[in-house]
Amino acid sequence: MDRNMLYAGFAVVLAGLLGFSWAQGRAVVNADEPRLLASEIAVVDMAKVFDGHRSLTDKRAVVRREAQDANDTATAMVQAGKKLQEELKIHKPGSAEHNRIQKELNEKAAALQKFQKETLQKLQQEEAELYIEAYQRVIEEVQRIAEARGLKLVLRYQADNLDAKDPKKLMESLNRQILYEKGLDITDEVLQAVN
Repeated sequence: MDRNMLYAGFAVVLAGLLGFSWAQGRAVVNADEPRLLASEIAVVDMAKVFDGHRSLTDKRAVVRREAQDANDTATAMVQAGKKLQEELKIHKPGSAEHNRIQKELNEKAAALQKFQKETLQKLQQEEAELYIEAYQRVIEEVQRIAEARGLKLVLRYQADNLDAKDPKKLMESLNRQILYEKGLDITDEVLQAVN
């Protein structure tokens, strides 16, 4: 009797579950539903695209030159400050000349700090704009290529091998989403399109 009750209870639970899943409609897996095929999926190594993006590389070189020029200017400002500090040592504290030099030194220090802050913000903004522009262009090309090939899904891929010498790159590699792909990489096609 206990066994019959157990079977009856199991049947009721099973019927309830089947009824629930039938009522949910599309929540049940249907063998006739279309699924993504390997020919409809591709991957792109965005790091490789950005590294090989000629226009981006050229524009980044301009920003780096601006950064070097700003660094040279800041170095000159520091040298002028050091010269004033040496001159300050010659004069007696409290004298008019000492006070004048001290005031000028403070002004130069404030000007240096302002220059560094403004320059850093400007360079970061310029670089961010370069990357946004390049990213938008890359995405447009990925979409164009995907539509031309009939792709339904394009995923970011990291082709680099594990680099035990660089902890940051090692962690990025260990956390990558796609662990294996074969014949799905369209990176070179995207890179050719943006160049």
